[in-house]
Amino acid sequence: MTHGVFGAGYEKYRPYQLSTALELRQTVHRLVQIVGLRQDNVNAWESQMHPLDNPAWSALTTHQSQIALVEGMARRFPPEMAVHGALALQMPQAWESLARLARVPVGLFSAASLSAPPGWTVTRHVELFEMVHEEDAAAAKQPLAIPITELSEADLPEMSAVYQATRPTRKLCQRIQKLGPFLGIRVEGKLVAMAGLRMHLPGYREITTVATLPDYEHRGYATALVSALVERIRERSERPFLTVRTDNARAVEIYRRLGFRQRMQLHSTSVVYGVN
Repeated sequence: MTHGVFGAGYEKYRPYQLSTALELRQTVHRLVQIVGLRQDNVNAWESQMHPLDNPAWSALTTHQSQIALVEGMARRFPPEMAVHGALALQMPQAWESLARLARVPVGLFSAASLSAPPGWTVTRHVELFEMVHEEDAAAAKQPLAIPITELSEADLPEMSAVYQATRPTRKLCQRIQKLGPFLGIRVEGKLVAMAGLRMHLPGYREITTVATLPDYEHRGYATALVSALVERIRERSERPFLTVRTDNARAVEIYRRLGFRQRMQLHSTSVVYGVN
């Protein structure tokens, strides 16, 4: 791997194995000394130190650092596992680092609309609510006549079909199950609904890819799957979180009934470097 903007001296700071915001702050200060950032840039970054402000960065520098693709001030998940990546700071050196990881699209979370430097192409942009399960909210168990099952790699073709039926322009990452378990519901042997776990950061676990085939909606399947995942996460003394499109009012209301509350609004922007 190239050393990027940091030079060879950066190697001793890889990989990140950070478990607290304090350790993350200390590591960034070491990087600041290497690249000579202005203090006001550091102060701006520290004002958004909550791990959920940049959940992909938090995951890729802590619990999931062992699978992170690393280049300078940028990180990303292997594209076959997840599209997401992150910048340590919104600054030219970080974009330069990410360029070496973004020959295929990478998704970035940001609090404000993202403005990519020259040479980058935006391939997708959506606005999301980031929702976190309340500390005192109990996991609402949803009794169903049909059992919930844990899905395996053998179920991937059916999972991909459910994903594409609910997100027609996108494809399921083929190794997403390496990031966490997926649960599903079958009707007469056919997979009709699924949900799983993806990002993992200190104190938090993400619920993702909640999907139900259109002909099987309004039966409580997605609610039951999310409830089961909430229970699993709570058993590990962690808090569930998820993102949902701001225009998906029905899903937002379901998550609120299950104890999730909106924490912030995020922009999710997928970008690729060097593609006209």
